[in-house]
Amino acid sequence: MSARQPMVRFIGGDDMAHNRELFRVWLQTLPKWHQSGTPWLFLHTPDIAYAPTLVDTLWSDLRTALPAAGNAPSIPQQSSLF
Repeated sequence: MSARQPMVRFIGGDDMAHNRELFRVWLQTLPKWHQSGTPWLFLHTPDIAYAPTLVDTLWSDLRTALPAAGNAPSIPQQSSLF
């Protein structure tokens, strides 16, 4: 870790099984980083509509690897742009 607050921006796709596979490396890395600092994790998808599903898919694995992650963040819903 080269900073006290490293950031990870994980951009998943619409295949949640594939996302879980790709996220495994971060399940090993984030707990190590947490011992020395405060890592920040941002979960995204190209189509933001899949972002809540991505969080739901990955968060239980993250909490198992890093209990300090706590509960999944609430995701506000936007009914319209204007």
